[in-house]
Amino acid sequence: MPADRPLQTEIETYNAKLPGLLGSVGKSVLIKGTGTEGIYDTYADALKTGYERFKLEPFLVKQIAPAGQLHFFTRELDL
Repeated sequence: MPADRPLQTEIETYNAKLPGLLGSVGKSVLIKGTGTEGIYDTYADALKTGYERFKLEPFLVKQIAPAGQLHFFTRELDL
């Protein structure tokens, strides 16, 4: 894992598992490495559990949300 991207694995894990997490939109997921460690009602609960389990090792807590849609526009829009 590059030092300049310490949570790259966790971010990739979140993105890969996002379709399966969408049933819990608005909740927070705790991810360590390539594993989903749990889904929590609040960000604070997930963060607390992360510190209890992993101490000062890196882990990711992220609120579950659908990926944003991309919108493309041309310069020739008639407004």
